[in-house]
Amino acid sequence: MYERPTPERPQLTSSRSKGGLETPLAGRLWRETRLIFAPPIWYDILTYACLAVGAFMFVCSIIGLPIFIFPPEILIWAGPLVFFAGLWGQLSSERMTCDLKNKHYARREGQGLFKRIIRGPLSELDAIVLLAERDMMSPTLIGQRIVYRLVIYWKNGKEPLLVIGTDYTIPGPGQAINIGAGKISQVGAQYARMINIPFYDNSYFLSGEPLKPF
Repeated sequence: MYERPTPERPQLTSSRSKGGLETPLAGRLWRETRLIFAPPIWYDILTYACLAVGAFMFVCSIIGLPIFIFPPEILIWAGPLVFFAGLWGQLSSERMTCDLKNKHYARREGQGLFKRIIRGPLSELDAIVLLAERDMMSPTLIGQRIVYRLVIYWKNGKEPLLVIGTDYTIPGPGQAINIGAGKISQVGAQYARMINIPFYDNSYFLSGEPLKPF
């Protein structure tokens, strides 16, 4: 049985460290039967464009064809760099599709070349939890930024956590941590209803980062 974590009783599920980018995921409903958690469409367009443009620049450098004002001796370095940026972006992304009709999910999990495809029934999912974290890397002149994350937990820690939504706010003096969590909390509750699992709003206290970088 899943127990809601509190400041006095923190979540015991261990997180897995992840390298690379923290790719933003967003949920979208497809034909009322599939709930898809994936990077925004602009992200895929950008990464695929980097792959295509980088490869094109490298080929032009090999055949000695300049592009605009860039000579081949610059393109031979810039092309691979642009290509690698697109490749890194794609290899850093994860995706998950929940089949609401057949009650199954499929997830592309992991980073780099060692990704794996995980499949299973939706009954393996434990809960969606909204966490709040102080962003120590992005201080501002008017206060500390708070990061809200929607996280899917698997029962018994069967699979690594999956961050399916992110939002930010900067509380004013004396304001509660969850002052800006209303919108993402509603989104998380909607996802949970669709998948038929519990939703817990823990944005009223600070939690540790669910997926720690290397």
